[in-house]
Amino acid sequence: MDPSASEEAMLPPFVAPVLALCALLAAIVAFRRARSLRARKHDRLRVCTFANHKGGVGKTTSALFCAQRLARENGARNVLVIDCSIYGDLTRLLLGTSADFFSGPAEASLIAARHTCEDYAAALHAARVGLLARVGLGAAPPDVRAHVHQVRTTCAGAPSNLFLMTNRAQWLNGPNRPVVDARSPDDESGLGAATNDELSAVAQSLRASLATGEDEWLVLVDTDGGLLHGMTKLALCVADSIVVPTNADTADVRRLHVMLRFMRQLHAAGLSTGRIDLCFFNALKVKANEPSDKMASLGLPFSVADDVFDEMAKLAAVLAELHAEFPDLLPAVELEGPRADVRAGSFFAGVRHGGVTLQRVKDRPYDAQLSDAVEADFGRLCARIDQLASAKTLHFKTD
Repeated sequence: MDPSASEEAMLPPFVAPVLALCALLAAIVAFRRARSLRARKHDRLRVCTFANHKGGVGKTTSALFCAQRLARENGARNVLVIDCSIYGDLTRLLLGTSADFFSGPAEASLIAARHTCEDYAAALHAARVGLLARVGLGAAPPDVRAHVHQVRTTCAGAPSNLFLMTNRAQWLNGPNRPVVDARSPDDESGLGAATNDELSAVAQSLRASLATGEDEWLVLVDTDGGLLHGMTKLALCVADSIVVPTNADTADVRRLHVMLRFMRQLHAAGLSTGRIDLCFFNALKVKANEPSDKMASLGLPFSVADDVFDEMAKLAAVLAELHAEFPDLLPAVELEGPRADVRAGSFFAGVRHGGVTLQRVKDRPYDAQLSDAVEADFGRLCARIDQLASAKTLHFKTD
């Protein structure tokens, strides 16, 4: 006689239903856990992450100007900036403290108020350890609004619909504190060494929370140059669209290829739906304020030197070829043919060098003004981002 069969016969009659219930609850937990990791689209929410594996291409500065302008232009929509750079540069720019070498009282107040990515992740973890959440019931995402800072409460000149979520890692980089390196996952930020699954769970919970309610949200995320740090991975997991600032340098494509390979891993695991929807050439030196046909083909409203344009065209051609390798991550960009100027021109954009005026605005973000020409360039860039948020088709005149 089978010993296991005799043991089952000796069990009290209520044990079998209890075991079946436990198995059902375990299945529910596994299903809910897997579902919470998977990236999903949400109405009334769009997340654009500024990312490039190369540093110094203008991600932070561009995110600042775009956030300000997009908040001013549409007061009915909330604009949330998430600073996923462990150096906190965008946080200081938005708070008007960029002249401070280290994070100071303004940044400390945000951290004390738990307006950080790490604090939201901790709130998510706390929600998941409750009994109902553990059996898959009542596991609503934590309210992200409890972890964002209304910038106007710190800077009176800021739009009332501009919000900020910073991170604790930048505070660790102050004087007499351990150094946090963006190239290493071993830090004290709380998210630096998190797994991709854990980061995606935070990202998707954040997205689900923002999508709850009647408010419309546009989220702009800043990143560092590296890919290994958890904050950069979080920024890619949370994104709908990736906006890539770049220099007119074909060497940038090698770094972009690394980012595309990592994004493909996230897509394959169902942890992200983000794709590169916009690439813009930053800090270009202008040869003439009027565009030629070939300049307009890459979305430039002005003309640059021929050698600079040649580098841009080479980079654009490589990106067009990369679509075959990464069809889900890059659009099919046509550089030749009757509609080439429309298709390539809608994917690429250009911003001229801002000079001393740009630095003045960075120092006084709610008082100083960009030059009319640079303001117009960022206006076109913001229109592209707004188009991504509203899924509308834009047509720009090239003359």
